[in-house]
Amino acid sequence: MSERARTIHLGQVRLTRLQVINWATFTGYKDFPIDERGVLFTGPSGSGKSSLMDAHSLVLLPTHDQRFNASADLSARGAKQATRSVADYVRGAWSQTNDANAQARTRYLRGGKPTWSAVAATYDDGLGTVTTAVVVKWFTGAETDNASLKSLFHLYEGAFELTALTGWAERGFDTRWLRATFACTHCDGPVKFSRELSRRIGLGNSSMALSLLGKAKAMKNVGDLNLFIRENMLDEPETFAAATDMLDTFTPLNDAYETARRAHAQEKALHELPDAWQRYQHSEQRQTMADELLGATLDHYVRAVQLRAAQTALDEIDATIERLDAELSAANTQVEEASERYQSLEAQLRRDGSILGELQTQLRAAQSETQARRRAYQSFTGLVDQLDQPAPTNRQEFDEFHTRLGSLVSTAARERTQLAGRRHAVFAAAAAARNRHKDKAAELAGLRSARSLIPPRQRERRELIAHGAGIPVDDLAFAAELIDVADGEERWRPAAEKVLRGFGLRLLVPARHQQAVMRFVDEHDMRGVVEYSIVSPVTAAAARPAADTLAGKLTVDTDHPSGGWLSNQLAKRFQHVCVESARKLEPHPIAVTPHGTVKQPGNVFRKDDRPELTSRSSYILGANTAAKIAALEDELATLDERSRAAQADADQLDGRWTALERIGRCGAQLADHTDWEQLDHWTAGRQADELADRLAEVRANNANLQLLEKRRDEAKQQWEDLVDQRATLKTQLSGHNTRQQALVDVLDAEQDRPHELDDAARDYLDEALAATEVELDPENVGPTRTALRRELQNRREAANAERLHARTRVKSAIDRFCEQWPDSAPDTSGDVDACGADFAALHADIRQRKLPQAMDRFQQMISEDMVPSISVLQRAIENATDDIRRRVDMVNNGLRRVEFNTGRYLQIAYKAARSADMRDFRTMVDTLLSQAPAARGNASRLLGQFQRVQKLMAQFTADTAEARAWRRNVLDVRTSYGFYGQEVDEAGEIHYTYRNTSSNSGGEQEKLVAFCLAAALSYNLADPDGDGLPTFAPLMLDEAFSKSDEEFSRQALAAFDDFGFQLVIAAPIRMAGILEPFIGQAILVDKRLLPHGAQSDAATATFGELITRAEHPDETRATA
Repeated sequence: MSERARTIHLGQVRLTRLQVINWATFTGYKDFPIDERGVLFTGPSGSGKSSLMDAHSLVLLPTHDQRFNASADLSARGAKQATRSVADYVRGAWSQTNDANAQARTRYLRGGKPTWSAVAATYDDGLGTVTTAVVVKWFTGAETDNASLKSLFHLYEGAFELTALTGWAERGFDTRWLRATFACTHCDGPVKFSRELSRRIGLGNSSMALSLLGKAKAMKNVGDLNLFIRENMLDEPETFAAATDMLDTFTPLNDAYETARRAHAQEKALHELPDAWQRYQHSEQRQTMADELLGATLDHYVRAVQLRAAQTALDEIDATIERLDAELSAANTQVEEASERYQSLEAQLRRDGSILGELQTQLRAAQSETQARRRAYQSFTGLVDQLDQPAPTNRQEFDEFHTRLGSLVSTAARERTQLAGRRHAVFAAAAAARNRHKDKAAELAGLRSARSLIPPRQRERRELIAHGAGIPVDDLAFAAELIDVADGEERWRPAAEKVLRGFGLRLLVPARHQQAVMRFVDEHDMRGVVEYSIVSPVTAAAARPAADTLAGKLTVDTDHPSGGWLSNQLAKRFQHVCVESARKLEPHPIAVTPHGTVKQPGNVFRKDDRPELTSRSSYILGANTAAKIAALEDELATLDERSRAAQADADQLDGRWTALERIGRCGAQLADHTDWEQLDHWTAGRQADELADRLAEVRANNANLQLLEKRRDEAKQQWEDLVDQRATLKTQLSGHNTRQQALVDVLDAEQDRPHELDDAARDYLDEALAATEVELDPENVGPTRTALRRELQNRREAANAERLHARTRVKSAIDRFCEQWPDSAPDTSGDVDACGADFAALHADIRQRKLPQAMDRFQQMISEDMVPSISVLQRAIENATDDIRRRVDMVNNGLRRVEFNTGRYLQIAYKAARSADMRDFRTMVDTLLSQAPAARGNASRLLGQFQRVQKLMAQFTADTAEARAWRRNVLDVRTSYGFYGQEVDEAGEIHYTYRNTSSNSGGEQEKLVAFCLAAALSYNLADPDGDGLPTFAPLMLDEAFSKSDEEFSRQALAAFDDFGFQLVIAAPIRMAGILEPFIGQAILVDKRLLPHGAQSDAATATFGELITRAEHPDETRATA
């Protein structure tokens, strides 16, 4: 058929044709051209006018609520929604009766055989774009249910004659023939069909518009205006899609973070390995070199050093001997000259002073005797003074002293015998007290620095294990460090210390360190008992011990990773019932008193009062060292007093012992002085003085003799000095000659023996020799050889020790890596020599390539992808907010074109209230954006930025009710608006506010519904860049305005018309006069009851004919 040209609102899509085949009670093909201004389907009730509306719904709304027979009164008691189905329309259901069993039975025009129905709707934008949408439904058998229906969805460019499908039906519904015969878009299913149709006819992606078009057919009341506007005018904002994109961006970012974190953890695990591996190799080389040099090479080197030293010494000796020969020749001449002069003067003096010589001889003898007696007396008096006795000065006193001396010595000997038995015990007691004080002082100093109550030996053993296993010391806690006596239960501390002593000194090893600790402890001498427990993660809540048990009087540091496990252990192991006295122990299988008496199963009683358990200074439970420090200080003060007292006793005894020893020793020496004459220096001195006086008198009487004697003495002294000098020169010369010969012998003996070395060995041995600081003697290289051998052995042992230590570090690093990342390990054998180099290379690769690349990718993704995607979401939220306001303003402009009441207009008002969740989101985004510049290039700030992103993503992914509500408040900006209607005049003054249409009369409701529908559809369908008209004009209204008077109806219809909609209305004939100004044609639908069933037909009618029929309502009501 020919299509009439469009004339109004060109560019707007309008319905221009509706074709049906076998639809409802319409049998065969029916073709209805639709006027561009709209169409009225009218006729008696039940004639089939709503069926034609539903045919259009089948095409336009295949995936939405099609609301078949929308004109039905669903407010009646017992009425049901969707009493008609597509299957009913395809079969041609026309009547429902009861069978013999009073069961409902539907009669069909096309029942009991294969049948088909088709609907085609043609849309035209007036600018040359025409689309015909076709939906075909068929049964291949006698089925009557929707599930058995088959469907086809086609879209044709331009017009399409639906009768062309009869060939397809005649061929047994051959869809392959259909596809091959007609050039069209075949859509697989209603979703694709609806999406493609919407794109072609101007509906775009607005699912809200389609839904609203479906609801408009039967909408009699909008209810709460706020909910209506929110649910029907506002599409889901693009914020949800932006949030999905943001979450999609976070997934690779999280992967990048995990990659960077893994690379960082791997680098940290292998951090010590390169240095340890290099030390391992170098120490092995040094050990090998030291081993090799300790043999013949050492002898060759020592010989070479000896030869060099001997040659150097010979060169120096030759020069020295030459110099000494010259000096000796000159000294001989000087001695001879001095001797001649002295002899000449001596002869002259003998001739001129024979008396003087005799006096001098006597004087020298007297002086010598005096000096000898004085020295003997000084020695004698020194011994006497040590005995605290007065020194004798004459023979009588001397004799009396000798008489007392025997008694002094014998008395001292007896007292020494008495003291000998006590001396050892007193000294041992002093030493023991001193050692106890020293040990306690060391313990106090260690406690002050260690901040732990654990004894020093156990702490040192823990550090040894941690260092050897390659794990942090802080990861190994003693149980006692996490256990303490609860507040108010301090009186039970002595009992707890005794019962938990052994358990408290047990190391708690996290499960991740189990293999490393077990391996090290097993392979090394621990120098004592080591007890440890493997702590596994605790998932359940910690057991709560009974309050009257020992475990119930203790607390555990549950913030520590091992706290949960330890709490469970205490509750299981220490269920001792706490009783006040020993007599109350009996009723319980296991119990303890405050003093520490324990009853164990089997009537075994035990009390441990060893000092290390009873002294407060030895307590180990808890982390507070203040009490233990105070106890140690008190104990140290007591030990200091005892040590001082014991030392005073020892000093007193030692002093007395020394005095008695002195008496015995001095007495024995004094017993040798039996002759007073040997001590009487006074008499000898007087004799020497008399001879000196005589000699002075002789010299005074002969001045020439004095001068001669002086010259003789000077000549003699000069001669003696020269003789001494010559003797010294001879001695030096002799020694040098002897050493010269010895060095020559060394060269002769050693120079032909092996002494050559390579440069590397010589340099290494030169360094080792310098380290010995031994002076080299070429005549005796034994000490040098011994010192050098010892130095090489020390170096070998040091290299071996360093090698073992380095090997342990390498092994620990490899084991840690293999335990955590076996798939990334180049070798999992654990053989240090075989894979050490591979792991060192792996660390270099991680440090130089993998970690920087991972960090660069992580930083790039968080800076260039993640933060911008969050920014995009924030902008989407802001844009959605702006879009709501802009489009509401646009709708209000449209509502201003139509009076709602005389001189007044309906306006949509809103109130925005940003939720706390939205403010929280905005704060988080602002923080992320403000921190973005600082996070670039700064690892710690980058991590902080990621953690902020993680926190934000957790809000968007959590599945709790709170998180879902948070997301809805943030993403669905519609929830932050409250909408309502206002009736205003030209000046903007508000006369009435509408919040719920149900409070109005029937006509007022329908008018308000019409205006709200017009506003909602305009909001969703209007072209924001155009004149505000909807891009898609057809609007279906089924039995609209049935409760309105003419004025309300005209105002409502005017609203639709002014908003630019094409009305497709099903209404009674009586409404024709009211509808005429707003539509372009009327189609009169009628139904007749024939022998095989009721059949409908329809034809175009003039409005005059319709008005005539309305004035003479003699039409027969069809039955259906």
